[in-house]
Amino acid sequence: MRLSLNWLQDYIDTSDLTAEELADKLDLSGTAVENVLEEGAGLDKVIVALIKKIQPHPNADRLVLCDVYTGVETVQIVCGAKNMKEGDKVALALPGAVLPSGLKIKKAAIRGEESSGMLASEAELGLADQSAGIMILDENLQAGERLDIALGLKDTVLELEITPNRPDCMSMIGMAREIGAVLQRNYNVAPVNLKETSEKVSDLVKVTIEDEDLCPRYIAKIINDVSVAESPDWMKKRLLAAGARPINNLVDITNYVLFETGQPLHAFDYELLEAGQIIVRKAKTGEKITTLDDVERPLKEENLVIADAKKAVALAGVMGGADTEVSEQTKTVLLEAAYFNPQSIGKTSRELGLISESSIRFERGIDPNLTSFAADRATQLMAEVAGGQIVSGSVDIYPKPFKLKKITLRPARVNQVLGTNIDAKNMTNILRSLELEVAGEKEKLQLGVPTFRPDLEREVDLIEEIARLHGLNNIEACLPKTAGQVGAPTNADILARDVRNLLSGYGLQEALTYSFTNPSWLKKMPKDQQDAVAVKNPLSADHSVLRTSLLPGLLQSLIFNAARQQEIVRLFEIGKVFKATPEGLPVEENHLGFILSSAADFFNAKGIIEAILKKLCISTSLDLEPFEHELFYPQRSFKLILGEEELGNLAQIHPNFTSEHNLKETVYAELNLALILENSERRPSFKGISDYPAITLDVALLVEKSIKHAEVIRSINEMGHDLLADIKLFDIYEGKGIEEGKKSMAYSLTYQSMERTLELAEVQKIHNSILENLKKDLSAAIR
Repeated sequence: MRLSLNWLQDYIDTSDLTAEELADKLDLSGTAVENVLEEGAGLDKVIVALIKKIQPHPNADRLVLCDVYTGVETVQIVCGAKNMKEGDKVALALPGAVLPSGLKIKKAAIRGEESSGMLASEAELGLADQSAGIMILDENLQAGERLDIALGLKDTVLELEITPNRPDCMSMIGMAREIGAVLQRNYNVAPVNLKETSEKVSDLVKVTIEDEDLCPRYIAKIINDVSVAESPDWMKKRLLAAGARPINNLVDITNYVLFETGQPLHAFDYELLEAGQIIVRKAKTGEKITTLDDVERPLKEENLVIADAKKAVALAGVMGGADTEVSEQTKTVLLEAAYFNPQSIGKTSRELGLISESSIRFERGIDPNLTSFAADRATQLMAEVAGGQIVSGSVDIYPKPFKLKKITLRPARVNQVLGTNIDAKNMTNILRSLELEVAGEKEKLQLGVPTFRPDLEREVDLIEEIARLHGLNNIEACLPKTAGQVGAPTNADILARDVRNLLSGYGLQEALTYSFTNPSWLKKMPKDQQDAVAVKNPLSADHSVLRTSLLPGLLQSLIFNAARQQEIVRLFEIGKVFKATPEGLPVEENHLGFILSSAADFFNAKGIIEAILKKLCISTSLDLEPFEHELFYPQRSFKLILGEEELGNLAQIHPNFTSEHNLKETVYAELNLALILENSERRPSFKGISDYPAITLDVALLVEKSIKHAEVIRSINEMGHDLLADIKLFDIYEGKGIEEGKKSMAYSLTYQSMERTLELAEVQKIHNSILENLKKDLSAAIR
């Protein structure tokens, strides 16, 4: 939103404040000022000049010599334009001027003739996008006067960041109201006076609304005998200050009133409307419309359109149609002012990729009770600026008028929340300055919220209004009262903290990726992770479903880093994944995922998982169950089974994928943190390092191929020998020398006492008992 301070003075006097002072007050009240712009900058050395004589250039057929009077002296200017004549007042850029385009003006000799400046066009002065010749000025202007002062071009514009919940601030009148509340001053809006003919609008146009939920209000007015031409300078200057390009007086009036009131309007050429009908309806199957940008657009059945008796003539609230746009031949205008459902307009705008000043305001929520004033204001301007004759009355379809919302406010609650001591009278004054109706007792106020403030819905919203207008800098810092209870981290918080610390210690960096992803990524995942919850109104295709795994986000982060020559990447993430259910609401699970690339392999990842389980005091056995999927390397893809439940996955990414994306060897793991928390004993005990030597004995077992490592560990530990300090699997072998259906598993068993030096004979006896149990329990043969 661009706020012209010159224009603002029509409604409220802020002349006693500098632009910077006003910007500071707006910033402190919650309306962010992003920039303060000086309009007309670069025109301080451009003056009004009088052409006294024009003659051909002696050395160039396409150039002329102009003798121009600057108010002080007559100077010669070489010019290539042909649209001026002797006696014209023109814009002269003097030597030393730096125009808005950056062009520096200096004295020069052009084809042998001296030129003491340049006669400038509107485009060169930054006053229009393009121009056919130099700028011809009003003959009543005084030669020698600065152009920016003569034309009132000097202006200060504040660029405001208006939050989506404050559509009332997206207009000059709305900002005048807001500034009035901030400064505690009155603002004024001039009344509209219409001189109407005896002819009635109801005799010329019929309006039908087929869906009142999508269009609660529609107003149509008729203006006859309009003359399409350029807008007056004062209107063009204000539109340029607001960031709009002047087109013609009729279109400019609708834009002017939009910036003034916040109400979007549209002007139809009445004679191009079939049977004088306006029908507000949804688009028909297969219907198309050519919009004002000359693009033919296919419509969906939920798109709201404005139609005549035969066809759609406008996209409601977004853009008009080319078939009924006003042109130089237009003589009669049908002016539309309406209120459309914000969600409907927002959806249509996004689907068609059409973002306009109108759609932005409609989707945020305009004031339905300002529509009539805006229509009358535009009608008045069409009579004044375009010479129109106003047909009496209007067609105003408003079956269910919007009423003021009622909210109860407790002054004591305001002070309790804010930690202030504001009295009820001051609160009332603040709220009335925002044009809220206030009634009730000191202990409880009844507020009527006007329809231009759709953001005020609850008591806490009113408390926020009081806080920002009382002045956030006037609220003293204080600690809230407590009941003596102190918060503490949950077990899940502690678990996540411990995991973060452990993985950071191993050199991994934490990543934060989106909870949304592209469905194409999920198609690469195992089947049980492909059933995703779709987002109803996604911002883009890349964020259209909720993730079912942390893998897509981590893989994309890895690819992003690899593309920037970061070969060694070690990332982890703790976050939610979402699983679809038949009931509709997704199940959320807290997962840990990590990915290792280049300087790590499958066994590094397995070791990290074992370290996590050890750190979190999980004694439940972990088993690896092979599975196959095209994204993962065969024989290095495992489901992690904790006890009897599935903990997650551990897998090496398939070389086909890594080579396609120029990745090094990559390993990935994902764990369900909720299951880890369930199995965590969280009772770590310290055990010192023995001062006595250990004895290590190796054993190679010949077992059935189906026997798992966890079963061997269980069988060894079943003997319960306190002197058995460590068990390590150091080899698995299948193939030549081993009978079919079997495998060799080699272990190192370490024995150690905390109290004495062990004898080999003693250790061998314990070792033999373990071997006997393995033979009996697992039918193992000792090799």
